[in-house]
Amino acid sequence: MKRMILFLSAALFSLGIFAKQAPTTILVMDSANALLQDVRITAAGCEPFTTTFDGRYVMGLPLQNDLLLTLVAPLRDTVRFTLTPTMQGQTVIIRMGERHYPEIGVFEEEVDEKGHKRRRKSKDRKVVGYGKPMMASMIAPETAEDAYIVEEEEAADMAVLDAASATEEKVFIRGMANTLPSAGKLTAGEVNDFAKWALWPKLLDGSHSNYLQDWQMVPRNRYVVQLTNTQGYPIVDRSVSLTDTKGNTLFQARTDNTGKAELWDGLFETNKTTAAFVQIDGQQYPAQRFDTEGLIRISINEPCEAPEVADVFFIFDATGSMSDELRYLQAEMQDVISRSQSAGEGLHIRTGALVYRDHTDAYLTRISRLSDSIQTTQQFISAQSAAGGGDYEEAVPEALMAAVNAAGWSPLARARIAFLILDAPCHKDETTLKLLHEQALNAAAAGIRIVPVVCSGLRESGELLMRSLALITNGSSFFLTDDSGIGGTHLKPTTDSLKVEHLNDMLVRTIISFSRMPDCQIEEWAETAIEPQETDAFLPQPFESEDLDSLPTILPSLPLADVLSLRPNPCTEYCLVNLPLGCEALFLADLTGKTIQGFGKMPEATFDYQIRTDMLASGIYFVKAFYGGRWYTQKLIVK
Repeated sequence: MKRMILFLSAALFSLGIFAKQAPTTILVMDSANALLQDVRITAAGCEPFTTTFDGRYVMGLPLQNDLLLTLVAPLRDTVRFTLTPTMQGQTVIIRMGERHYPEIGVFEEEVDEKGHKRRRKSKDRKVVGYGKPMMASMIAPETAEDAYIVEEEEAADMAVLDAASATEEKVFIRGMANTLPSAGKLTAGEVNDFAKWALWPKLLDGSHSNYLQDWQMVPRNRYVVQLTNTQGYPIVDRSVSLTDTKGNTLFQARTDNTGKAELWDGLFETNKTTAAFVQIDGQQYPAQRFDTEGLIRISINEPCEAPEVADVFFIFDATGSMSDELRYLQAEMQDVISRSQSAGEGLHIRTGALVYRDHTDAYLTRISRLSDSIQTTQQFISAQSAAGGGDYEEAVPEALMAAVNAAGWSPLARARIAFLILDAPCHKDETTLKLLHEQALNAAAAGIRIVPVVCSGLRESGELLMRSLALITNGSSFFLTDDSGIGGTHLKPTTDSLKVEHLNDMLVRTIISFSRMPDCQIEEWAETAIEPQETDAFLPQPFESEDLDSLPTILPSLPLADVLSLRPNPCTEYCLVNLPLGCEALFLADLTGKTIQGFGKMPEATFDYQIRTDMLASGIYFVKAFYGGRWYTQKLIVK
């Protein structure tokens, strides 16, 4: 459903505890049936009460001839309904929408002279609940399953958004239009600090050094584990720990779809380095810093297995400052969810979403848990609006806590991705920072890769936080740009260059690259994986030409074979690299663009330069040569 009346949701509770009176169940929900807590309700003759975390409240009040039911918070407006004795023992559904004036009733379909379908109100059935202006509508149980949400284009001309019905007579909720713009308008650039790892220490020690104290966490001491089985197949979603000499856990993560785990030491103490071991299934292996020794390669005796599930979760800042871009973002996410399903190549993709504001707002978090229903996620996302906030900082740690603990992540998955879409960081008090640190560690331990999507308004200190969260959880960072002309001025991230593309394309590409794995039939997979794919062209480069003063003037582009060629390809134990013109730098990267190894400069023509691949996991890699001010890239398949 592309457009929705925005509904506030919540809770299930019972009315009446008198022995001779059947309780009446009232459901307060949105169109996606997501249950939300903290809806404050008042009724005539009783004190206000609030639904609890499970959406239940039992009120000892008998139904009177006219019981006024009033929904107060989180709405600004008061809403009153008449609940009659005829509804005793029934289930009554209340659907609430912000800034809308819905009317509930029974409508019949007719066709005008031009063949256009119209809806007219039937005189044979009475309105169940009515109030105008009001912020909610009530549906009687006998008509609840025939209730549809439609967009009001004209007073008598209704466009049905959900047309499935087994009856000719339908109940419609009429509301104000809530149209999403088309997808593919927002532009963004990716900053993958794993791909440009050599630039990250320069940012920490240079341009952003003054902001380190703001967040009190520094991902600098990096350890990378490559875990495979004895046949070289990547072992996915396996818990890996970094420990000190006494066995105390310093950091915990899970291997990703390439079999790699990113581990960090001294994360909250800049100069502390105490790591001694990597631990997997109780077995200890010597730890070594990536900067000096490269990957920690570990092989264990396990069969070739590939989890089919990929969980994709969207976390939205829904405060007032997001109003300039939120509707566009909602459209982009709708598109991303649909395209990811079709591009998943047999993957079982589950989706969910969460919105958050701040402590003084109408709500703190609302969630639609991960599920197989993309329609549920799409409806939940499109139903949200931006409001509240007030100050610059928002409840980011609380949003992460809800996402990590309540989203319903799959116990075994090849990918768990959380897109964190926001325009402001969190507060900097001691309690908030402690919660932030805990949730960053919890996300990493659960294998949830945080991918910030930075909108207009974020400042340099917040940039450091977003990129740090991405590194800690093995993610990447996206920054919206001014190229689309949508929203306010966007921060230009501190990096050597930023390749701009459409945001929806970037997100789909990320989901694919974070989920793709080699098939257990390695030989067959290798022959097909070498074919060019759409995502191959968007790999980040380890550096750009303007960073090297000694580079010559950029030369005209040459055919790839004149600069770089590989054999054999696919390969198993080694790959021979030919560089007929030499190169300024030679690198090996994985399918996400993450730099795996650098081989330095080849000043003269070089032939049959050997790259060992027997220690790499089976998968897709890229050999990248920098010559004449340009990058030349050749896909390499390791089987």
